[in-house]
Amino acid sequence: MRVIGWIGMLHVFIITVWLGINVVFNIMNPITFETGKTIAENGIAYYSEFPGYLGFDHGSKAFVFTLSTLLPIGLFIYLKRLKQFDLLNIVAFISGCLGFVLTSLSLILQAVTVEYAFNLYNTQTDEIARGFATHLYEWSMLEGGFSTSIYIIANLGIAIWIIIHSYGLAQLANSKKLSLFGYIIGSGQIISLFSAWFFLMQGKQSMHTFNEVIGFFIMIWILLISIKMIRGKITV
Repeated sequence: MRVIGWIGMLHVFIITVWLGINVVFNIMNPITFETGKTIAENGIAYYSEFPGYLGFDHGSKAFVFTLSTLLPIGLFIYLKRLKQFDLLNIVAFISGCLGFVLTSLSLILQAVTVEYAFNLYNTQTDEIARGFATHLYEWSMLEGGFSTSIYIIANLGIAIWIIIHSYGLAQLANSKKLSLFGYIIGSGQIISLFSAWFFLMQGKQSMHTFNEVIGFFIMIWILLISIKMIRGKITV
């Protein structure tokens, strides 16, 4: 179980490191918005100068999200001691694993699509081809495209996992404060995701910032769970 705890710590570490890298990268390489060009045109011209950057960002995150499927597996094994919790434990296990796997898939789709768009933009001089690359970047990265729908479903699964296993931890480990925290951020995630889906159907991503804030609190919950695993408070 301690190994799973360290994987949870790796999850938090990688996401935090990339947050820092992106802040430093944007400071060192400020984007210049040319008048008369759309956000997508400015964006693809900017990121095309750094091929592989977004792909490596999303790809490494996809890898760590795949590894993180061990977190719901670990909690599932731990909470099997609660016999009356069996059905809910299975639902949380499936929701959590699917959530992490689908998030990984969403990140991979974005990584592959935008890197293809950047390569097309850099290697083609034909305006039609470059226009297609720009629209592909806009659809996949700025508007979310197919990957955003997967991301919403994935995070819904993660939210359900957090809420149900928070309840189980309250029963077995008497982790009242941690469980209450899990209820709050899990419920907040579900509300934000349904709101995001509503706006997405109108071609808007108005809830992006709020979703990122909720994602930060989920990362804290994962950190706290991982620390308990490493310290042996959650064990087989």
